[in-house]
This record gives sequence, C-alpha cells and structure tokens, in this order.
Amino acid sequence: MDLHQIFQGGPSSYKWKQLGEYLKGNQLNAGKGIKIENSTSSGSIISAKQPRDIRQSQAPPFSVLSLRQTTSNTYAVEIQEGWVIERKTRYDSTVDAVGFHEVNLGGAAMSTRPRNEVTLAHDQYAYVQFWTSAEGFVTSTPVINVASTVPNSTHHQPASGAGSGAYGNYNVKLFKLSVDNGSPKIIVYQQSDIEHTRLPTFRNVGGERYIHKDWDGAADRYDFRTLKQHEPSGRTYGKVIVDFVNTEDDDQNDAIKFSAIAERASDPQINVNDDNSGTITVEGNNVDGTILWMDCDGDDTTLLQWKDGLVTSVGEQIITAGCNGLPSGSSGDILYHNGTTWVTLAKPSGTNSNGGGYDLTHMGGSTVAPQWTSGLPSANSGDILYYNGSTWVTLAKPPSTNPDGEWFVLAHAGGSTVAPEWIPHD
Repeated sequence: MDLHQIFQGGPSSYKWKQLGEYLKGNQLNAGKGIKIENSTSSGSIISAKQPRDIRQSQAPPFSVLSLRQTTSNTYAVEIQEGWVIERKTRYDSTVDAVGFHEVNLGGAAMSTRPRNEVTLAHDQYAYVQFWTSAEGFVTSTPVINVASTVPNSTHHQPASGAGSGAYGNYNVKLFKLSVDNGSPKIIVYQQSDIEHTRLPTFRNVGGERYIHKDWDGAADRYDFRTLKQHEPSGRTYGKVIVDFVNTEDDDQNDAIKFSAIAERASDPQINVNDDNSGTITVEGNNVDGTILWMDCDGDDTTLLQWKDGLVTSVGEQIITAGCNGLPSGSSGDILYHNGTTWVTLAKPSGTNSNGGGYDLTHMGGSTVAPQWTSGLPSANSGDILYYNGSTWVTLAKPPSTNPDGEWFVLAHAGGSTVAPEWIPHD
C-alpha cells in the first residue's frame, strides 16, 4: 500500500497502522516548507516550517521609531531622520545638481545621537518647514515644528515680467498624534524624503519691452505678450508681421516671420541702410541741388531745392520776368545801360517847337546816352523840309501860280544863306 491508498477516504485505526508501517520502511525527504524531526520515542515528526520574519535594515524617513508617554496627554516621539532633496537645474560645475538638506529637530540635525525627541499632545501635527528664494532655491535649514494646525504652504514665484517674484514657505505634514481612550495612535502623512521641485524661471533681457509678462499664480501659468500688427487705413501699406498660414497653431507657423525693407532691384533712388545694430535707415540717392532765378542785378531767388534726392523747399516761389532793383520810371520812359547800371531816359514832356514829335538818336562812338531830338515839324500836302543847322524846318508850298501863270521854282542863294525859297519861273 502506498501513501495515496492510505489517505483515500476517512481516517481509521487501520489506516494509522498502515501509515506507521509505511514510515518504518521508507526514507523521508523534506520538501519545500516542510520540516522533519526524528524522535526515538515518537518516530519522525513532520511539520510545516514557520516563515522567517524579514526585518527592515532601516525605518523609512520621518517614520515614528518610538512613543514615550511623558504626561497624561503628551508623548515624546523619536523619529527616523529624513532629508529635503533639492534638484538644481542651473548648470554650475562647482555645485552638485542634487542637494540634500538634513532636517533639524530640537536645534540639532536628526542624525545626531542620541536622537532628539519631539513632544506632541493629542491632535497635534509634526511637520517640516523650510524656506526658498523666489527662484526656488532652499535658503534655510529645514526644521521639524509641532502645531495643532499646519500653516498653508506658499509656493515660490519666480521673478517675471516687471515683477520681483516671491519667496517660498513650505510646511510638509509628517504625522498626527491622536490619543483614543488613553491609547496613542499615529496618522501618517509623509514617510519619505521630501522632494522639492522648482518652477521654471523666465527672464526678459535687454531692458526694453517685456515679452514675458508675469507668472499668474492664481491660474498656475506663465503669461506672455503677443505681437500685434498695426494696420493703418487708406493707402496700401506693408505688413511687418507676416500673416499665418491656415490656422495659427499649424506647425508651419512655428516661426513668426517679419517683412524686410528692400531697395528696388535696379537703379534705386531710395536706399536702405541697416547698421546691424537694430536701426534701418531709409535714405535718398545722396544728390543735392537747387534751381535759382537770377535777375539782371545778379540777385537770385530759390525756385526749387532738394537734398539727398528729396525736395526741401517749402511753399510757392513766384517770380516776375524782368529785373529786380530797376530805377523808377513813368509811362513812356525807356531804359539804357550806362556801363554800370540801368538808367531811365524820361519821355519828352510834349511836342517839339515845330509842333512835332521827338526822335531817339544816338551819336555813336564813346557817347553813352541816347537822347530825344526834335522830330519833323508839321506840314501840309506839298510842303518840303530843310535843315536850318539845328532842326528841320517846313517850307510851305506856294499858295498858287505866279502872276504870269507859271510855276514856282525852289531856289537857294548859296553861301551863308540857310533857307531855300520859292521863286516864280520866268
């Protein structure tokens, strides 16, 4: 009979006897979790092994190691040491990127031996408090405090936009002591090192308009300004910011494009100069000029003036043909130049002695001035003129035929005689 047959069905005195016989004749091997003990009086004792207790080598950070009642309502608590771990994302080859700040208890580091204890009453909390700068770097030694109410933590706020930011004040609950019918009870909140996380920091550089506006703590976000395109009305204009394609959030719009000012490709009269320091100067063609009207006296009037190719003269310029600075005159006067300036020759005041007009004559040669000379005297049909040495004189025609009915003849005596005369024809 084997063990399988022995253990079939319910127990009986026969089966126990058969099992004893079986055990006397077979070697027993302990399987996993089975313990065999041999006894001279009882034979082999088969039993299950008790699982071995595995003890932790060290308690978790900030865990309670012991409680010691000091009064009817207070307990001294011994705590496993813990750390505040700071991640330093700022690159500095001389500074470890991971900082460990050991927490103090009772004025000494928690690793001090013998350990310091903290005393708590019913419904009091033990918490870790530490401070940071506005950029989130730990600036104080973390300490364990005790209070009935743990203050709310204030997250650090990096300086942003025109704001200076705000430092952080962190209060991390470890555990709470509750006394229930005289029995202490620990309510655990934190049993690990405290990881402190920094917010990213943005900075506007250059001292001009800010793109990064501020950190909106209430909404837990960073706000950035957008670029606005000024769009004047009226004449055609060029956009500085190029419009997005399709929709703003398309990947092809990740780069915000700006228009550039360029010269005309050929023969530009307007030039563009970029100083590579942020200033673009629109210039002319570097051509200056003036159109002048110069009068007879050499005086000039600016009609049109341009500088760098652009007109700079203002308003209307009206000129009158002729000379400026001429001598005064009256109606009928004439001008002549005496070699230095223009001179007025007044018109004759009336008719000449013969009742006629005047002629403008010039002697020629070195003579400068022209003059008015008496013109021809008045005459009737058939009269003749002769010169008497100073002027022209009219010799009237004969009034009728001579007594003989003949013609009159024009005769001159000659010599000093001046005037001719009419004599009857023989």
